[in-house]
Amino acid sequence: MTEVTLLTGGPIHTVAGSGTGAACEAVLVVDDRIAAVGTREECEAAAPWAPAVLDLAGATLLPGFVDAHTHPLMLGQCASWADLTGAASIDEVVKLLREHGRTLDGGPIRGFGYDHHRLGNDDRHPTADDLDRVSPDRPVEIMHSSGHGYVVNHASLKEAGIDAATGTPAGGRIDRDGTGNPTGVVFDAACDLLTGPGGVKIGNHGPNLHMSETPDTLDRMLDLGQRLIVGAGITSVGDCQVTEREMDSWLRARDNRRLRLRVTMMVLSSHLGHLSALGLSSRLGDDRLHLGGVKLYADGALTGGTAYVPCGCDVNHRGGYLFHDTEELEGLLVAAHELGLQTATHAQGPVPIQMVIDAVAEAQRRQPRRDARHRIEHCGFPSDDQIDAIASAGIIPVPQPTQVHLYVEGALRDYGEIAERMYPSGLFADAGIPVVLSSDTPVTMPDVFTAMWAAVTRRTSSGRVVGPECAIDRVAALRGYTIEGARALRREHLVGSLEPGRLADLVIVDRDPMAVDIDELPDLRVEQAWVGGRPA
Repeated sequence: MTEVTLLTGGPIHTVAGSGTGAACEAVLVVDDRIAAVGTREECEAAAPWAPAVLDLAGATLLPGFVDAHTHPLMLGQCASWADLTGAASIDEVVKLLREHGRTLDGGPIRGFGYDHHRLGNDDRHPTADDLDRVSPDRPVEIMHSSGHGYVVNHASLKEAGIDAATGTPAGGRIDRDGTGNPTGVVFDAACDLLTGPGGVKIGNHGPNLHMSETPDTLDRMLDLGQRLIVGAGITSVGDCQVTEREMDSWLRARDNRRLRLRVTMMVLSSHLGHLSALGLSSRLGDDRLHLGGVKLYADGALTGGTAYVPCGCDVNHRGGYLFHDTEELEGLLVAAHELGLQTATHAQGPVPIQMVIDAVAEAQRRQPRRDARHRIEHCGFPSDDQIDAIASAGIIPVPQPTQVHLYVEGALRDYGEIAERMYPSGLFADAGIPVVLSSDTPVTMPDVFTAMWAAVTRRTSSGRVVGPECAIDRVAALRGYTIEGARALRREHLVGSLEPGRLADLVIVDRDPMAVDIDELPDLRVEQAWVGGRPA
């Protein structure tokens, strides 16, 4: 039976057209689509029969949020582990892991979210010796807040076969002591060594996030990740690192009717050959789950100190690297482009950003495509000339403003004053580039209003403002998490605004984000999120 609902009784921001949309007092939903937007009388007249009325009671109606760069399975995975995000010392990391270990019935003890910049004055990572204090016998493995690497104890090193004779893979990092023995820090491509003989292997195509888990455990983790994302009012996401593990998990969720989000899958470039061999020559899927493009990595993690930002500073001199040389990255991006697919390339430093700009230019030279919408994920430290080139090429940067708030203090120590311009959304706006905001969850939690606040204020965790010229206004911030996020996923014809014919993905918020004091934005509460005309 057709369901007809009229939503009215509070502020409504349609985000249709420019700004936050023309003023309206009602939205009519028929089944999974928006049927009318306007006055209450206009919407009632468009209804096939008398609609059920949902009184907003002063709450604010917005389009369902669109987060263009997420890792939902990884979010659920990390939320299942010990929470190390607030740890202020290595001793506290050990304490939290011991407490978590007591809740487990054997197996590895794992944690997520430590930030080495917050653990002491010397900015050092924990070591295998530190984690042996949690357990000398069971594997202990903690993921850095960047998601790009781990510190593991000696039991885990032994299980993985990592010792003094183990070479460091290209695009990876294994820290060693003065005698050549591994200290326990294993980052990016070297994480392949931690996933076990039958685990996911991705070579030098990025950080390997895939610790061994059973399918049932993965399903529970994906369900948890989806609940956290929908609870934040986010109804559409880009999953920006899909291997066989994520693909299997999403397909099981769809087939078992556990899919709560709209998902655009960006398949990791390590699997590009499989897509080509299948004859894939365009996007594939439907409005709930589809394969939208290819994810590539140019360099390491900005917040982990492994981004390729040559600056003469000790941390980056030791840790920064590229995953591919110029020719290899260009070949991967061109191959994806020639398959008709969008690309999303992680690039932080000016050198890797230029590599992406040049690769896109070569792809368009070989096979011109209108509106290809290739993306640069994060786009940490672009130069002014590069921002102009990005605008000219129609490339879409996808940064994460909450990372500026949480991590720029450490970035300033790692990279110097260049970090003042970390993720320069305001400069993108000045150049006419669409401003997209995202979370990269679990690197930062899927908290839309904190991200908007961070993009507007550019305020660090210590309270000071960095790069004020890189700030945007709150209208641009709201659009960055709605219609511009949808455009970054090539889904603006379906989601991102409240317009007749669009899918009825909605979010109801307790107060109006366009009217509250700016410092109240992070306190806004999502009351309901709808996907396809139904509460999710």
